[in-house]
Amino acid sequence: MESADIVHGACLCGQITLSVPRNALPKFAGICHCLDWKTASGSLYTVKLPTATKEIQIEGQPKIYSVLSASGNTADRYFCDECGCAIMSRVKEHPETTYVNFGPFAKSGFALPFPVLEQFWRRGESWEKPFEGVTLVD
Repeated sequence: MESADIVHGACLCGQITLSVPRNALPKFAGICHCLDWKTASGSLYTVKLPTATKEIQIEGQPKIYSVLSASGNTADRYFCDECGCAIMSRVKEHPETTYVNFGPFAKSGFALPFPVLEQFWRRGESWEKPFEGVTLVD
């Protein structure tokens, strides 16, 4: 596969890199307002790209922090232990899909697709407004 067909991403320090075929990345993004991601990201929400796990190539050794989510599933959160950059998450009970954070691709020129849903909207701040046209999931 040619380089233009691959989207490359990296954490802030470059210790962890990701490569994903462009055609394996979704045509949509999801936004998560859950308390776990708010805490982990230090932000109001995180932007996720649901991607087939088998399509993701990782170089470097991310640290994994497992947390029992509100749904009762176990979420493995991958991050760089040097710079702290959140890389992705994977639900142990559904390992075929990985939720790649957009952040590592921010400098790659990859255009973030428009979100189609906002999960855990009830956790949004009272002054937040949903993105127009997205599905809100409590």
